[in-house]
Amino acid sequence: MVIPGRMQTDSIWKVGLIDLSRGVFFRRALLLVILGCFAAAAFCEAQETPAPAIRVDVSRVNVGVTVTDGHGKFLSGLAQSDFHVFDNGVEQPIAGFLANDDPAQVVLMLECGPSLRLFGIENIRRADALIARLAPQDKVAIVCYSSGPSFQFPLSDDLAASRMALRSLSFNAGFANLDLSKSLLQVLVWLHSVPGKKTIVLISSGIDSAPPTIPDDYKSAIIASEVRVLAVSTSLSLKKSPKKRKHDPDSRANSAELKSAFVDADATLKNLADSTGGRVYFPKNAKGYDKAYAEIAQIVRHEYNLAFTPQTFDGKLHTLTVTAKRAARVDHRQAYLAPPPPN
Repeated sequence: MVIPGRMQTDSIWKVGLIDLSRGVFFRRALLLVILGCFAAAAFCEAQETPAPAIRVDVSRVNVGVTVTDGHGKFLSGLAQSDFHVFDNGVEQPIAGFLANDDPAQVVLMLECGPSLRLFGIENIRRADALIARLAPQDKVAIVCYSSGPSFQFPLSDDLAASRMALRSLSFNAGFANLDLSKSLLQVLVWLHSVPGKKTIVLISSGIDSAPPTIPDDYKSAIIASEVRVLAVSTSLSLKKSPKKRKHDPDSRANSAELKSAFVDADATLKNLADSTGGRVYFPKNAKGYDKAYAEIAQIVRHEYNLAFTPQTFDGKLHTLTVTAKRAARVDHRQAYLAPPPPN
């Protein structure tokens, strides 16, 4: 499948549509959400866009697992007997096991548009440090999003070219809308047709102009994609608004609205990472970004793949828990959608 260097939003909807169990549909979202500015809160109306139905066959549940020690280093050399998998708290026999060191398929998904200048283009371009740390066989695609996603660089193992593409991105295009959830779903639709181990590195403030109207359905879609999301927040500079006049009621009100918006934004990034077995990073400075990208470069390459056969076909969301010997931390998606009962 050939992916053009730049793909329009309408085209992405047509590529590799996933069908999620029991025909889960996402209703059209039309919401007004605060988009922060330093001086005042701005409002943007989200575009009304239909989302695809997503369905997966989970007769066998696959769980990607990242295991790290107390120093954050990947634990290699673990065997199937070192792992235990629990479905809704009940341990399941592991039917498949693989220590997966295959090349990584990484999508850099960047929040773009004029609003980016509020928190600094350099926070985005520091992602160059991540590409520089990837292995030669790894592949990278670059996607910008505002009101929707746009491919800026196709999935390729030409890492030098991807770094050049990142440095040359223009952030003047796009819209004030930051439709995070809608854009993420469209990227997942495209990724469904891409074979191999896949990770989205989401570099974003976490602000979503059009949050999902049915959060549980949205979470089910994200989980069913089996794509890990590693989120890097870029909002620290934006949170540090200029000092306000002490007796300015409007300034105090705007400050309170911004604070609330960013609490929600941080929670959005954390929930995405937790649900998909990823991690979230809130760098405080350039050194923090470098440390985050160094860890991400290790995570995208190494994981264990476990599989089990679900014992219950009830069409419901089941919790997943994985434990591993000698592990200080085990990351994996938190749930899966069981198949519906047979007719």
